Amino acid sequence: MNLRGTDLNLLVAFDALMRECHVTRAAYRLDISQSSMSLALSKLRVMFHDPLLVKSAKGLVPTERARYLMPQIEEILRSLDMLIHEQQPFDPALARETITMIVIDYIDFVVMQRLMNELQRQAPNVSLSIVGPNPRRLAEVMSSGEIDMALTYFPAPPDNVRTRPLFSDRMVGIARAEHPLFERPLSLERYCECAHVAVKPAEGADMYNALIDGAMRNAGCQRRIVLSKPTFMGVPFLIAQSDMIATLPERIAQKFIDLAAIRIFEPPLKLAPINVVLMWHDRTHNNPLHRWLRDLIADVCEHRISAPLVRPVPSGS
Repeated sequence: MNLRGTDLNLLVAFDALMRECHVTRAAYRLDISQSSMSLALSKLRVMFHDPLLVKSAKGLVPTERARYLMPQIEEILRSLDMLIHEQQPFDPALARETITMIVIDYIDFVVMQRLMNELQRQAPNVSLSIVGPNPRRLAEVMSSGEIDMALTYFPAPPDNVRTRPLFSDRMVGIARAEHPLFERPLSLERYCECAHVAVKPAEGADMYNALIDGAMRNAGCQRRIVLSKPTFMGVPFLIAQSDMIATLPERIAQKFIDLAAIRIFEPPLKLAPINVVLMWHDRTHNNPLHRWLRDLIADVCEHRISAPLVRPVPSGS
C-alpha cells in the first residue's frame, strides 16, 4: 500500500460533503472557506474517478458510487479517531470541550445539579450545551455530530446508537392536598373522569403519555385531558390551585412536594416502568472525554439518583 501523496484530510471533507450535500454548509461544518471545500470536492472527484455529488431538482445528491463509499469512509474516520485517542493519556482536568446533550426537563431537574457539581469539580473547562429533544431526528442528529449524547427515556432507540441504563422510575399521580379524590379509594372510573394535565416534552415525544394511555386502552377506558403542555415545570402549581390532576414520573413528583401543596397518589391501573438511559453514537464511543463523561453520568445516577423513594399511600387512606 502506498499512501504517499494522498491527503487523508480529503476523507474528512468527503464526510462533511455527504452529510450536508451542500458545499457551503460542508465548509461551515469544517470551519473552512467555500473555495477550499470546492477544491477538496474537485480533488475527491479525481481520487475516486466519480462526480460524487450531482445536481437534482432538490439540490446536490450523492451518486451511487458516493453512497457506496459513505459507510466505508465513516468507518475509516472512526478507526483513526480511536487510534489517535487511545494513544493519548486522558486527564479530565485538562480537557477543554463543549458537549452537546439532549436532556428533557424532568431528567434535567433530577440529575443536572448533581452532575454539574461533579463536572465543575473534576473537569472545570468542560461545558455542557443542553438542547431539547427531537425524537423524529434523533438518529440523524447523533450520527451527524449535532448531538453528542442524550439523557432520556426512549423505549425504542435507533439502531445506530448505543445505550447505557441509568435508573428506573415509575408513574404516580399528583393532586392538590385537599382534592376530593383523597376522600375515598380511587376507582379507575373516577380517575378517568378527573381533569388531567398531560406532558408532551417535544413533537413526536409521546413516550410518557403512551405509558398511561396504552394502559388505559388495555383497561377499556380513556382519561379526560384538559391541558397538554411541553414541560413538567409549572405542573405542580397548576395542580395545587385547581382540581386538575397529573400522572408524572415519581422522582420529579417527589421534588414537586417541596414546591407546592400537592399529594402523591397511586394511579388505579398498572403502568410500565420508565427506564432512563444514556445514548450516544459509535463515532464518539472511544473518545476519552466522552467515555469519561458517560462514566461520570452513570456514577451520579447510581449513587445520587437511585436511592429508594418514599412510596405514596393509596388515595382514601
